[in-house]
Amino acid sequence: MDNSSEKKHVYEQMKMIIEERRELTKQYYDLKERLTLLDHSKSKIESVKVEDFKNEKKTDNIKKESEYQQYILSKKTNQSKSIPYQIIGLSIASILKGAGRPLSNKEIYTILRDSNEVEVNYKNLTMNILPKMDKDSKMNVERAYRGYWQYRLTKI
Repeated sequence: MDNSSEKKHVYEQMKMIIEERRELTKQYYDLKERLTLLDHSKSKIESVKVEDFKNEKKTDNIKKESEYQQYILSKKTNQSKSIPYQIIGLSIASILKGAGRPLSNKEIYTILRDSNEVEVNYKNLTMNILPKMDKDSKMNVERAYRGYWQYRLTKI
């Protein structure tokens, strides 16, 4: 095939595609018009349902917003119940000073729990608070040996 005959063939193909596309577009718009007619006949029936659905959505959104606000408020109030490290540290130091001997983690925990002064978790006490007090030079608490803590006497 030479160039001119190939060009004619390509143009014919393009022309056929355009005609087919026009036919498909016409069918598409006919179907779309049919759908709109069906929608209008049903819309009268469903308009009441749609309005009810919108009202339900609004009330659901209001409920969700109020639940979220309650959650945020409860979260803020829970944060205010936390006890500062200084208060916990001073109460532990006074317990150890009063004991006059090294106390185990369990003994310190039970004394704190029974005194109702400070409410602290056992794991938090042994893993965080007591080691932090040992490192803190302002707290007169030191590790006597594994699992036991004592009051540190200050040097003059």
